[in-house]
Amino acid sequence: MVNTPEALNVPPAKVAPAEQRLTLYQVSWETYEKLLEAFGEHRAARLTYDQGILEFMVPLEAHENPSDLIGDFVKILTIESGLNIKSLASTTLKRDDLQKGAEPDKCYYIPNEPLVRGRTVDISQYPLPI
Repeated sequence: MVNTPEALNVPPAKVAPAEQRLTLYQVSWETYEKLLEAFGEHRAARLTYDQGILEFMVPLEAHENPSDLIGDFVKILTIESGLNIKSLASTTLKRDDLQKGAEPDKCYYIPNEPLVRGRTVDISQYPLPI
């Protein structure tokens, strides 16, 4: 006999959201850049911009734990494979010419690590991290 939550009269678990999001439209690139500057680098919200669409995302606990586990997995996999890795963590990646900007949880240079080793990365000059 299999005991399911329904058979045991257990209410289903509530799933908490992994993040909170706010999306704004018709926002200029200049406003996006001013917000990045005003908020600084050590902020709770992550900003993503795509040609006038600005999204604020605040990661919650349900978001951070899987992100850390995936990051640990990537690092272990590269070490065990004998590869070099450069982590940009949640660096703001933006391209003025495309009017796009994003802040991933984590990002890495693995195959292109030799190109960016010891350098401050400008994604308009180097390949994107993977």
